Amino acid sequence: MRAWAALFKKDFKLTRTVFFVGLVINVLMVMLTIYLGTVAGSSLYMFVPLVVAIVFHILYVPIIVFISLRIEANQLHLWLHNPQPASTLLISKMVNGLIMIVISLLMLYLMSGMLIVPKFNLIEAYWTDTWISGLIIFPHIIMISLAIGVWVLFLWALSQSVKFTIGRWSWLVVIGAVIIPPWASALFESTNLYRLVTRWGNITYDFPTFSIDPIQTFAGEYLYNFIIIIGLFLLTAWIMDNKVEV
Repeated sequence: MRAWAALFKKDFKLTRTVFFVGLVINVLMVMLTIYLGTVAGSSLYMFVPLVVAIVFHILYVPIIVFISLRIEANQLHLWLHNPQPASTLLISKMVNGLIMIVISLLMLYLMSGMLIVPKFNLIEAYWTDTWISGLIIFPHIIMISLAIGVWVLFLWALSQSVKFTIGRWSWLVVIGAVIIPPWASALFESTNLYRLVTRWGNITYDFPTFSIDPIQTFAGEYLYNFIIIIGLFLLTAWIMDNKVEV
């Protein structure tokens, strides 16, 4: 555990500059929101910068992971000769990104509340829906960001594994890995088999005070995506342990 903690500390140091820059950007977006609140004719327009900042967090973990891997590539021989398995090394980077995105989103969540309370005299029903919708949206953003982060790990590991075997044509393999799996996934998701596998465990998100229809999802879809993420991560770790050379 102590060895993993040291590894995690190193990963944090590799990306802490990006993390702190992100927090500063959060503050700037809040300042822009406050400014728009003083000049915009509609109070809702003032929250556009915050919405943009929140949605942008979908790319948060992939960016953190990519920057960390890019730095590691400069001393790949040291990283690969670490006695710990590749899964441990990669989990450290994912957990580092997870903690950072949670802190950043929590910061935006709290600051958004501080802006909403004085600006809108919300009755209990509206405030409850606003509060709960945020709690639901943020975990979904985190899940999507983690999923893209795992894809970044996979593509990087794949590129490292083929660059010494096929040389300059390795970029074709990476492009194929970017295009073919999403195409195959979209094709599978249009089949009856996919609907049979995933359309169970109905979950309905209903916000009566919002002018939107109830949002319906399925526990099967969450489980399916979770299995894909875990499987892709394990494949990435296997490639790192068995196929990447320096």
